[in-house]
Amino acid sequence: MSYATGAAKPPAARADTGRPAASFWRPQQRSVTSKTRGVAAERQERRLKAVETAAAEAATAAEATTAAPPPADTWAAFAAAVSGEWEGVTASFGPDGSPIQLPEYYVPQAYRDWGVELFDWQSQSSMLADEGGLTATDRRMMPTVGCEADAIAYTQDARQLFSTGPAGPPPTVAADGSYSTGPFDVSAADCHKAAFEACLMLPCQPGGQQHRLRLVHNLARLGAERRWQLQDVELHWERYDSPYRGKLELSGCGGGMKAFATGEPLAADALAGAWVASGVRWTADASSSSSSSSDGTALQAEAVAGEQWSAEGLEPLLLHPLRAWSCCRACGEGGSDISLAAGVLRDEAGTSMALATRRLVGGRLAAVELLTLTRA
Repeated sequence: MSYATGAAKPPAARADTGRPAASFWRPQQRSVTSKTRGVAAERQERRLKAVETAAAEAATAAEATTAAPPPADTWAAFAAAVSGEWEGVTASFGPDGSPIQLPEYYVPQAYRDWGVELFDWQSQSSMLADEGGLTATDRRMMPTVGCEADAIAYTQDARQLFSTGPAGPPPTVAADGSYSTGPFDVSAADCHKAAFEACLMLPCQPGGQQHRLRLVHNLARLGAERRWQLQDVELHWERYDSPYRGKLELSGCGGGMKAFATGEPLAADALAGAWVASGVRWTADASSSSSSSSDGTALQAEAVAGEQWSAEGLEPLLLHPLRAWSCCRACGEGGSDISLAAGVLRDEAGTSMALATRRLVGGRLAAVELLTLTRA
């Protein structure tokens, strides 16, 4: 699978022009030999076997119960699949689906002088799921000219996505490492911004690298009426690099995944037709105190199997590169009835899709879904 690069590339430097060569800064370049590739392949196969074993145990446990929160076996499988160092590329798209250029103050003067447009960040994410919950540290490497080791390294954002304790929101996760997270309540007048994140794992062949797509809907209260509206959608295209180690060093200069922001978007007809859904659905019950978050919202889980699904009626539908799509609809008073969806085709033939949905009513969480769709 290949994707078009997301930045207009400047020509390589020439003695007669001094024109800059483009690259992302990635210190500590690593040489790769056949031996290290073999070790990496063996490590990846061991990880895949561990994740598959944990997922199988979680599936067996799920046959006995569909109650929320997730059984311990599901959390263990999820933790094995999601934890680690993930390297990738990040791009943002506007409410109309068009790619957004990097802020000018992150772009070196040499690029601006030659009219080079940059849309993609090189990124890295450290994730750890343990008995306390799921934490993540996301880093974005700033573009530089050449591989200057003294350049500014990255922006950094540390987050707590889930807590397995009674004070945190119940984890909405799947055994394969997928998850959906975001605020449970955005109804307060002093709540001005909200980010809703969906992580969708893709199939991995033995010996291959695990890939995933994280889609983040960023919303804000805008306009005179202070209605909730979509600001942008972030796409984080990532592959598994190594076990978690709170990564402080970054990969070598000039490597990494290809930019994708200006690549060909998904065709609308790829979603057409009937699909069959399987997975899990959580629904909120504010009257129940079991499995509740700190604001009193409880989540009850149920298995989804054999339900019909159609993309008809999804509006507005944003079509992205990487065979991905998303939808954000805000209606009702103050735009507080919010429906979010994020999906990606799981295979070249377009016969399987990963889907995450999230719905808020009156600004409070009503339902979450993590589903796998297959063509009917």
